[in-house]
Amino acid sequence: MPALNQLVSSIRPVAAITADEEEAMYALMARHYDAVPRDRFEADLAKKDEVVMLHDDVGTLRGFTTLAWNPAGVLPEGDVLFSGDTIIDESCWGSQELVKAFCQRAGAWRAKSGRRLFWLLISKGHRTYLYLPLFARRFHPHPEREEPAWESLAGRVAERMFGNSWQSQEGVVRFDESQGHLRGDLADDTRTRQDNPWVRFFLERNPRYDQGEELVCLTEMTDENLRRGALIAFREGFENAS
Repeated sequence: MPALNQLVSSIRPVAAITADEEEAMYALMARHYDAVPRDRFEADLAKKDEVVMLHDDVGTLRGFTTLAWNPAGVLPEGDVLFSGDTIIDESCWGSQELVKAFCQRAGAWRAKSGRRLFWLLISKGHRTYLYLPLFARRFHPHPEREEPAWESLAGRVAERMFGNSWQSQEGVVRFDESQGHLRGDLADDTRTRQDNPWVRFFLERNPRYDQGEELVCLTEMTDENLRRGALIAFREGFENAS
């Protein structure tokens, strides 16, 4: 098992990803998700702009998240950062290095653009949804408060990105066939954690997560809304932007 304090992050343009790196990304994805054929993985990656990669001290890929900037076009409200596939190897659960790199990248973008920045993610597992209360004070959907403006923005972006697969009444993306869902034992892990109110809410909003349905979520990345750990990294990215 790699030492969590020896994990190193990097951000790569998708166009610069090598064949070996793509192979490692797909292998990691396939170990954690079912119903992800190689051609679908490649097609999805081609739609993204950047990849945040996580390596251990011997160079083995241990995690990644894919990023797309303004995937629904430039909107008047501000910029949208869409995080797609997010995988961290089970041996590295607990590491915050990927989170730190993601927030630094977001801060750098915000510094250069001068526009509001919203983070859109789609959650087909409770671990992805749990990034929201870890990162932010306010977000949509939230078990205790509504954010009508953010809900509306998330819906418009989801409709442009996913077309008829977007189910506006339920707030989920439902594909004709699964575009990838958690491996059986990992999906079962979600059901065993219903004593956690965030997990319980995730299951209420996305009961068919284990069939590949994805809960559409959105928050705004600001100094006021980000929690301490995320804010420190966001400010580092903002202040070091060049």
